[in-house]
Amino acid sequence: MKGFIFTNFLDFVEKNNGLKMVDSMISDCDLSSDGIYSAFLSYEYKELVTLLTYVSKNTNIKQEVLLEEFGRFVLPYLIGKHSYIVKKYSNPIDLLAGIENHIHIEVKKLYEDAELPTFSVAEKTKTSLSLIYTSSRGLTYFAIGLMKETLDFFKVKGKIDIDHAYNNNGSVKFHVEILD
Repeated sequence: MKGFIFTNFLDFVEKNNGLKMVDSMISDCDLSSDGIYSAFLSYEYKELVTLLTYVSKNTNIKQEVLLEEFGRFVLPYLIGKHSYIVKKYSNPIDLLAGIENHIHIEVKKLYEDAELPTFSVAEKTKTSLSLIYTSSRGLTYFAIGLMKETLDFFKVKGKIDIDHAYNNNGSVKFHVEILD
C-alpha cells in the first residue's frame, strides 16, 4: 500500500484526535516501519489495519465509520495533487465512472507498483451509477468516503448505497444517485 495513505492517516488521526494520539498510536502499535512513512514508498496493508484498530479502540468509533471519514479526508489531498485529472470531469457520475479506465491508468503512470482495486461500471445514467468494487483489502467504507466527498466536491446532493444482495467473490456493488 502506498505511503501517502499512511501519511494521510497520521494527519487524519492528528486532526481528529491530536498529536498525543498519534504519538501513542505509533509507540503502542507493533509496526515494522516503526511508524515512519514516505508518501512514495510502499508498506504492508496490515500496518494500516493495526493503526485503524488502535484508533477505533481508543475512540470507540467503528472502523467502518473511521474508514469513511478517512476517505472523505483523503479526497481533497488527491484532488490537490492530481487536479489535472479531475478537471476533465464536469459531474461526479462521470468522474466515478472513469475511475477504472482513466483515473487508475493515470495513477499507474505515477506509481506503477500501486495495487489498486477495480471499479467496473454495471449501469450508468445521467443521475445514477452502479459500480462493482473489487479489492483484496476490502476498504469498502474508504471507497464510500471518497465517493461521498466527490459528490460534495461537485456541490451536488446524492446518496451512496451498498447492494447487500450482490455477492460475487467478495466484490461489492455500489449504487450512486444524484438527488439534486
